Amino acid sequence: MLELKQISAFYGNIQALDRISIQIPEGSIVTLLGANGAGKSSTLKVISQLLPIKSGTMVYKNEDISNLEPNEIVKRRIIHCPENRQVFPKLTVEENLIIGSYLRRDKDQIKKDLSDIFSYFPILKERLKQYASTLSGGEQQMLAIGRALMGNPKVLLLDEPSLGLAPIIVNQIFEIIQEINRKGTSILLVEQNANLALRIADYGYILENGRIGLEGRAEFLRNNDEISKYYLGGKSHAANLY
Repeated sequence: MLELKQISAFYGNIQALDRISIQIPEGSIVTLLGANGAGKSSTLKVISQLLPIKSGTMVYKNEDISNLEPNEIVKRRIIHCPENRQVFPKLTVEENLIIGSYLRRDKDQIKKDLSDIFSYFPILKERLKQYASTLSGGEQQMLAIGRALMGNPKVLLLDEPSLGLAPIIVNQIFEIIQEINRKGTSILLVEQNANLALRIADYGYILENGRIGLEGRAEFLRNNDEISKYYLGGKSHAANLY
């Protein structure tokens, strides 16, 4: 469905990605793991065209989208939910959600999607007229995901959805991520909690210094003792490394 082929990207003279190749099949959850600075968020920015591709090709549904503008990526329903939430603090919850649908014209479907978001995150309906700045960290993360869903994504790019959140909120959000996937949205998940990510993912890639160090079925990565030791920090510590 979405494929990165030998992608390289730079921040100025600093190479962020070095010839990485990744596939996100339709209907799947794929996770990117790795230490800070390994290139995980840069990969999502490349897909969203927030970081230019220096070399390589990005293909979506057999279309080369390597040189499209960010708004054209959104039109193709590839939607990015960024790290650290990045909600609009001086806008209400309702306004933040509506902004997520700014390229859409299907008003009836927008209403249905809004209703679905409230079913996932009932607290957002309660906070509808509140400014985003007044929400807790967990509520802001829910709002960020809800705003992304208002773009009606076929591919949802999630960057560190559990960062800084209490375990009970993390579990709730990951249950909803699985439900979103069951309804047909493919997901590329960057996540610090390696064990949790691999429990819900179909396939995983481990990035090292902008390169793919290892890849495989999520169950294989999670259960292999050597991989756990050298890439995930050991089974007892893996949840906190990434």
